[in-house]
Amino acid sequence: MSLKKILSIGIFLVILSISNGYAFLFNDQEKIQSKDYIKNYLYASILHQQKQHNLAALNFNKIDRLEGKHSDYDIKFINSLIVNGQFDQAVKQVLKTEDKYENILLFDFIKVIHFIKAKDYDVALDLLRSLNINDLLFTELKSSLEFWILLEKADEFQKIQLIKNINSRYPTISLINQFLASNYINNANLYNIYNKKILSSDNYIRYQILSSWNEIRNNNKKKAKQILKNLLTKDKKNILLKQSYLNFEKEDFRIINFYNFSSIEDNISEIFYLFSNLYQQRDDLEFAEILLSISLDFNNKFLSNNLLRFENMIFYSNAYNFDNRILYRIKNIGSEYEWLVNYRIAANKNDLDNIKNLEKKIISDDIFKSDKYLDLANYYRIKKQFKKALEFYEKVEIESSDKLDWSFFYFKGICYERLNLWKSAEKSFKKSLSLSPRQYSVINYLAYSWLEREQNISEAKAMLEDAVKLSRWELGYIIDSLGWAYYLQGDYDKAEDLLRLAYEKTSSESEVYDHYGDVLWKQKKYLQARYVWQNALNLENIDEKRKDTIERKILNGLND
Repeated sequence: MSLKKILSIGIFLVILSISNGYAFLFNDQEKIQSKDYIKNYLYASILHQQKQHNLAALNFNKIDRLEGKHSDYDIKFINSLIVNGQFDQAVKQVLKTEDKYENILLFDFIKVIHFIKAKDYDVALDLLRSLNINDLLFTELKSSLEFWILLEKADEFQKIQLIKNINSRYPTISLINQFLASNYINNANLYNIYNKKILSSDNYIRYQILSSWNEIRNNNKKKAKQILKNLLTKDKKNILLKQSYLNFEKEDFRIINFYNFSSIEDNISEIFYLFSNLYQQRDDLEFAEILLSISLDFNNKFLSNNLLRFENMIFYSNAYNFDNRILYRIKNIGSEYEWLVNYRIAANKNDLDNIKNLEKKIISDDIFKSDKYLDLANYYRIKKQFKKALEFYEKVEIESSDKLDWSFFYFKGICYERLNLWKSAEKSFKKSLSLSPRQYSVINYLAYSWLEREQNISEAKAMLEDAVKLSRWELGYIIDSLGWAYYLQGDYDKAEDLLRLAYEKTSSESEVYDHYGDVLWKQKKYLQARYVWQNALNLENIDEKRKDTIERKILNGLND
């Protein structure tokens, strides 16, 4: 449904709900006598929900008479201003309405940030400590901000004690703060302790990269390059790592200007970036966006941090229009960023011409070309061009100097299976499971493929018993596979129980409906079977072949 149509329906419903047809009543009983206010408010709210914060902020601004009269308006407007990078304007809105509202966390939190930026640390600290919310992660964010404020106010001895005695429920957060802070106060002894812990871990990839940047600042080029080279053996997917490595190999060290260890603003920016990622991992995307914007406001030099927002928008909004200036700045970081942005946009828009242009741009001496081939292979697989996908999966195997993981062989196996090259598919699935035996999606694909061919049914059933346990009985399509194994063995009572559960859990898969209808028919529940089959025909994603099969079953039942 178009935004215009949604807006029209929304306005109509609001008009129906109010007595005079165009009055808009708010908490303080003041009437705004204008349908334009209704329209702009609804339009801005929809844009806010769709994360089009630049347009949302513009439309909220048109109805500024709602300021201080309607908390939902103020919260959404301030939220959109922050995410749109207009932090100073957001602060003005908060300060203008602070006498109207009490205990709105977002407003008080923005004031804390405002006072930190203004270096009014005493006021910031008092207000920060007054924020009360029953959320462990936010409590950790408060503690980290309090640590940096106290660090800035302390003398040299106190700084060392603060760093040594930092207290967090999460050791990772403590170590990151200690690593950054010891470098900030330029204490070599402390920094060496925490830097060693960072570098010796298989985690902290971002901070190991920052460690290499610090070595460049100290004119230790060889050590900096070695850190990055070692990291590439652990993680070749990290785009900042790959770009830093390429740049350092070319003796191009400009990327280290993204971050200044001796700047309090850059360090606080890093804390907000860290917690933005943590909130995103928790699927609290709205607050993650706010924290990312605050991070960028403290340090807009760290251009690659914009990539997090870009990838969020690509994932959650097909219609999002990116600021071309931001995209240009990200792509201009280097070749790896340019590839990633161009590929994600082309794949998101299903722009086959640009995908083919990207194919042509891969150069023979690109040390990361296997990663680019993998991107293209996955694109063609998702678009069901399985033969083309296999061409690129083969190139990945030829070019990759690293061991390929389970997912590579799983995806390759899917392509073989869809092309009816079963022996090759079976070999790939078995290879995938040899690398990671507990991957229930792979177990299910291999076992169900055997069931479809009526091969190894007992082995397939045993494997599927494991798969449903590994997936905690949460995935209907795996439960369906297990139910079908019992069906093929003639245990219709057990099959019915399992296929009913799959049917209840997976309301969008025609195959699940088909199987459940089959077992109901076998149990002589003919009316129920036809009802389930009929429901399958109403699914949007049903393919023509299955549709024809089910229509025949509705007419004739199962032809044994």
